[in-house]
Amino acid sequence: MVMAKMMRVFFALLIVVPPTASIGGTGKRTLVEFWHTGDDGLSQKLADQVERAFERSSDFTLSTGRQSGTLIVRIPTNVDWKQVGKRTRVLYQVEFASADNEIASKTKGACWDDNLSECADQILKAAKAAAHRVH
Repeated sequence: MVMAKMMRVFFALLIVVPPTASIGGTGKRTLVEFWHTGDDGLSQKLADQVERAFERSSDFTLSTGRQSGTLIVRIPTNVDWKQVGKRTRVLYQVEFASADNEIASKTKGACWDDNLSECADQILKAAKAAAHRVH
């Protein structure tokens, strides 16, 4: 009896809260275009991590064509790096803009080269904040 009631509540929640609901609570995913110009190996590896982060995100949908409301995320240069002992610190810059190319914000960040997903997570978090400024 209790289990049946719990199942009804669970299925009711599935109907009320769709799985594509965004953190902002609007239920709408933000279209995002990810651009990068870096052509060295480290820049390419970071770009791959960022693209995967957007693909996994429940807040964004990768898009093309500069549709209205799209957030443009750009890594405009190769990443910088510096050797710290036996490790490599990766330093990046990112710009966030609207589809009509108005810059919403810029940010910088860093992570270790053996943990580029940390940089990708930082960029995704900044993209969520920038998306509110673009809409």
